Amino acid sequence: MATEPQGNPQWFGPSDHLMSMFRKCSSDPSEAVKVRLKRMLHMFLLHHGDSLELAARCCHQAEFWYYRILEKLVSQERRRLGISDVSGILKADLVQRCLVACCLQISICSNHLPCDLPRLLQILQMTSYHFWRVIELVLRAEAGLTHAVVRHLSQVEENILESLAWTSDSPLWEEIRSNRGHLLTCQQVMPPAQLEDPKRTELQPDTKPAAVNRPQRSSPLLLFARKVYSLMSRRLRELCSTLDVSDKLLLQIWTCFEHSLVYCSHLMVDRHLDQLLMCAIYIIAKVNKVEIPFKCIMKCYKSHPHARKSVCSNVLISGRNMDNPPNRGQKPLTTGNQVDYDIMVTPDTPSTHYPGASQERRGNLIDFYNQVYTTNMQHFAKQFAATSGCDTPPLSPYPQPWKASPRRHQVLRRPSVYISPYNPDTPSPRTTGLCYYFNASPPERLREINNMIKTGRSPTRRRNLVKLEEGDERPLAKRLRLDHQ
Repeated sequence: MATEPQGNPQWFGPSDHLMSMFRKCSSDPSEAVKVRLKRMLHMFLLHHGDSLELAARCCHQAEFWYYRILEKLVSQERRRLGISDVSGILKADLVQRCLVACCLQISICSNHLPCDLPRLLQILQMTSYHFWRVIELVLRAEAGLTHAVVRHLSQVEENILESLAWTSDSPLWEEIRSNRGHLLTCQQVMPPAQLEDPKRTELQPDTKPAAVNRPQRSSPLLLFARKVYSLMSRRLRELCSTLDVSDKLLLQIWTCFEHSLVYCSHLMVDRHLDQLLMCAIYIIAKVNKVEIPFKCIMKCYKSHPHARKSVCSNVLISGRNMDNPPNRGQKPLTTGNQVDYDIMVTPDTPSTHYPGASQERRGNLIDFYNQVYTTNMQHFAKQFAATSGCDTPPLSPYPQPWKASPRRHQVLRRPSVYISPYNPDTPSPRTTGLCYYFNASPPERLREINNMIKTGRSPTRRRNLVKLEEGDERPLAKRLRLDHQ
């Protein structure tokens, strides 16, 4: 089994366990996996000649993480499907390339190599929308990542959701085209139990999922939209709390923001989700005659840790073919893997994406609001005015505040023994062993676990475990830093 790399760089390979899983596939993928990995690491090294030693160290660590995480993903897939042949995940070239890129991102973060995500993806010739899909897989599979790396990957995911996935050359637009030119609604992608539906009262049941046109569970667009709505509902709640906006106004703002993403998604081409969110706050406050100056909204936004100055000061106003955004135009003509963007009807994009984009015009967020946003959204927003004289649009369900799932700790492997904080709102995870829940499991369960610990084979493990005492869970909770109140 490989261990975390230390000392001078050297190349690691798959463990004996991973190789045995390779051999159980219909065709041994080990050579293809090795060739792909070496080719991508070589591409990365070619672009870092000025810091070759540090880049080589990143490649060395990336190879270690790749084989380690791949082994865990393959093992999970075998258990989930109950099969030994997992050729599918190993032959999925795009998934494997994204996994290599994610492992490089881990090593770049660990070694502080100057290489941001857009540059890395440009070197490896892949898109942020595809890369995003493996981040959660990696975070779930690998518990050995440092806190700094986990925080970095989470920030990378947010950056992709908020702007990088919305560039005009992103595959996201093809997904939106396939959905008749619209992003999925919040109600289509969020589980009903995680929505605060303003139309529901205590006497009314939850919505029946069958009544909502929900896409396939594994749809990439569904997963992406769910992440977007979860992220932006948190940000809106934070902004409205600071601005002292009422709950009634918050729901109208959220409905307006969702409408802009679903029915005017072209507004997001080469822009940032926070830009549309701040515009929604201002336009809804304005039609309701609530005094919230735009400068106050931007000042409030800048006080939050995720804020970026360029979001308010450097906004795309116009460019060529602005009247034909990606989700309204024709499909791109392709030759192999190359897309002819001169034929594809899209707006202009920054020069970092296309040469010859000098015709684009940029300004501040207020310029964007006055010249672009109101043209598309004022008709919808005015319906929320008390004097509109028409029916108010139905309010969109709002995602509930995020709650962490109970975190299990395995305190004994053979037999399997787990402990976990108890959360009545979250179903317990499937386990094949014994699980004890704070303030929920009966005292007999404590005695059963204690007996298992006493008869454990490893003396070292027995000494390091905290003995579970009947009627006293506090020492155990303190040791494992779990809140059991």
